[in-house]
Amino acid sequence: MAKKIYILIAAVMLSLPMFIFSAAAESYGTGTYLVTDNKGVSLYEAAEESFEFETTAPKGAYLTVISVSGKFGYTVYDSVYGWIDLTKGCEYINEMPSVTDKNKIEGVKGIRITALPEKTSFTEGEESAEIDGLEVSIVFNDEQGSTMPVKGYTVSFPDLDTYGDKKVTVYYKGFSTTYDITVKKVPVTAIVLTKPFRTTYIEGEAVSFEGLEVTAYYSDGRNGGKGLTLDPSEYTISGVSEGASDLKPGSHEVTVTYKYPEISASFHVYVSGKSVISLRLLKIPAELKIYQGQNFNKNDFELSATYDNEITETIKDFDIVYDNMQIGTHTARIYYMDKYVAFDYEVYELVQTGIELGDTSAVGNYAGDALNFSKLQVYAVYNSGEKKLTDNYELIHEIDTTAIGNYPVTVVSGEFTAEFEYRVAKRQEIRIGDVNFDGSVKAADARLALRCSAKIETLSEDARLAADVDLDGKITASDARKILRVAAGLDKF
Repeated sequence: MAKKIYILIAAVMLSLPMFIFSAAAESYGTGTYLVTDNKGVSLYEAAEESFEFETTAPKGAYLTVISVSGKFGYTVYDSVYGWIDLTKGCEYINEMPSVTDKNKIEGVKGIRITALPEKTSFTEGEESAEIDGLEVSIVFNDEQGSTMPVKGYTVSFPDLDTYGDKKVTVYYKGFSTTYDITVKKVPVTAIVLTKPFRTTYIEGEAVSFEGLEVTAYYSDGRNGGKGLTLDPSEYTISGVSEGASDLKPGSHEVTVTYKYPEISASFHVYVSGKSVISLRLLKIPAELKIYQGQNFNKNDFELSATYDNEITETIKDFDIVYDNMQIGTHTARIYYMDKYVAFDYEVYELVQTGIELGDTSAVGNYAGDALNFSKLQVYAVYNSGEKKLTDNYELIHEIDTTAIGNYPVTVVSGEFTAEFEYRVAKRQEIRIGDVNFDGSVKAADARLALRCSAKIETLSEDARLAADVDLDGKITASDARKILRVAAGLDKF
């Protein structure tokens, strides 16, 4: 006969039983029972003694009762499921005894599942436990870990009314092991949506799914075919997220997908474009004035907009329209969408107030070379405080490029003048590594090269040529390291 349970099975946790009753009480519960009768106890096909099997659980056997009907308990022994009379030859114990030195089987270290049952996948609430094909073996305590199939084991099934991955526990003479089963969801044939309370929004409002209900209709016609309301954990929502406030105007599809198996239904939320009711300037520059040609810095302004959806937000992407050339008082407008705010400002005449020279220390030539003003920088200075590089100037000087010395030069730009000294220098005899031109390569030369590489010191062109020992056109720490090694006699150029 097929070894099946035709009733719903409650989970039995042997270390912490769900129900604990005494076998001598008027009612009996699930759990572990010890066979105490010398003749053993018989297994019956039904919860009555008239349908006795040939299978008998001997004295000393431990039986896990997984369901009770009156005085009869449903269990399995020797791979056979059946009913035992709990009032005859059985004693309820709190839990399955663990393995101790006292009850160990000599030479055995445990049990192992050597063949899984034919059925390890079930559907929640629809099926009963089955162990057809299950094979259990003892494992000997030898080097090879030899095994031998056994009968008389007890099987404890988990709850089959809820889906998920679960474990079945097998017990034999104080040893235990487990194997995995899967309880699947009853297939759903359709889902029907009750839309959220609200499906229309103004741009910028947060979407809410409050009121959304998902009803599933199952293949077994449960709940009289009326379907059941799903818990949110049983489905996913895609297309639009709960709380989303960045949806563009238009129609947006929301898809609800059930997981077991995947089956979907959808509804739409509609977003209308928001309109600006008012703009407000929260921050403006301390002085609303500019000079001719100058521009306002948008970062000096802070603007807020209030919409018809009652949302107010700070605006960073706005346009300022103004005149920056005509001297006098003007009105500027800050535009956002179809609204604007205005403010008055003053445009002042931009007037040059002088000239200023950049660093002139490197302006000059070596004796015998041509005049060289390429490194001269002249700036026009204005009443706005700005400085602008200019080439609108003339130079007045009397320089003898063959005679070493410093020569005065006057820079003239319009009505403004500035002066500096032009240097005609003696050409140095460049020796690689001799950065300070003292005739030898020392640690001081390495120090100058290192300070130049770190931009702490500025070297002349000749000194830079002496410091660039690897000839890569740059002064780096590797040049300084090479000079130092040569100075210490560890290396050569």
